[in-house]
Amino acid sequence: MRIIVFLRVSLLISLFVFTAQSANAEPQSQPEPVQHSDGNILAVVLGQNVTRADAMPNEKEQKEIEEQAKEDYNDMLDYVVRVNASTKIYELILEDYAAKKGIELDQALVTKFVEKFANQVSEKNNSKPIKEIAEKQVMQFQTEKALFDEFGGKVIFRQSNPQMPIDAYKALLNRYRENNQLQIIDSALREAFWDVFTPPFQYEIAPENVNFTQPWWL
Repeated sequence: MRIIVFLRVSLLISLFVFTAQSANAEPQSQPEPVQHSDGNILAVVLGQNVTRADAMPNEKEQKEIEEQAKEDYNDMLDYVVRVNASTKIYELILEDYAAKKGIELDQALVTKFVEKFANQVSEKNNSKPIKEIAEKQVMQFQTEKALFDEFGGKVIFRQSNPQMPIDAYKALLNRYRENNQLQIIDSALREAFWDVFTPPFQYEIAPENVNFTQPWWL
């Protein structure tokens, strides 16, 4: 049931969600910096607060969660908040990494994505514009390719990302944490953030099958 709820309340639509949700990063010996907060600030990334309000699903999504979770509503809502907060953290870090690497959006890949998926996206209710989805997917691919080129490591399959360089994410996230640019203040979020992608992985891709020469949709 959690998978169903997650797919219905995530930031984008089904397989096209821009979720760099991937951190194969169990806590190292260096602890998270301790900060005081009123409980609303879940994390601080590059000086920007990620709050519970930022991660809270909208009223429609909350009703959908309540209908499905029933007596487990509060637990499920907390779960979705953690997912959304984690997604925001990944986005902020990946955007910063891409900017530092000077990665520019490949418009040719954007066009190819739109051509392939425009009909499918247009059939879905409340979806974001296909071009916006395409730009996020292309930038995600380009950034993950740069990550893999720099750090290497294991790559896994996930429904939202058929080729995710999870060890590379681990290295990047640890770099930001060690530089105090990633501080997860909320203990529940911190545990979930680092533990979700701890090995062993269910769908690890064999090294000989890893290929970042082109995106998964081509």
